[in-house]
Amino acid sequence: MTNTETVDFIDCVSHGECYVQLHGKVYMCDGPSRYPDGRHHLCVMEIDPASCMGIRDMLLYASSGRDDCMKHFIEDKYWDGKSFWEVAPDMEWIDL
Repeated sequence: MTNTETVDFIDCVSHGECYVQLHGKVYMCDGPSRYPDGRHHLCVMEIDPASCMGIRDMLLYASSGRDDCMKHFIEDKYWDGKSFWEVAPDMEWIDL
């Protein structure tokens, strides 16, 4: 993704569900949603693009705030030991 696309992608994730492809794998990034427990939950999951069914969870994060969830989405090293910023140049934002 280019820098502009990366910023737009982060904005998209912060408000809902977006999909990205990296090294031949497809991931669903579902931004912070408030659950009945009052916490915000964020999920990044590898999916099968044909069925949109989850294959494995990459990141499941719960926090009292949306900003904290997004901070972990951007900074945590769950993309094969790298942060979002480190792999973003190799990502492609896709529609499913």
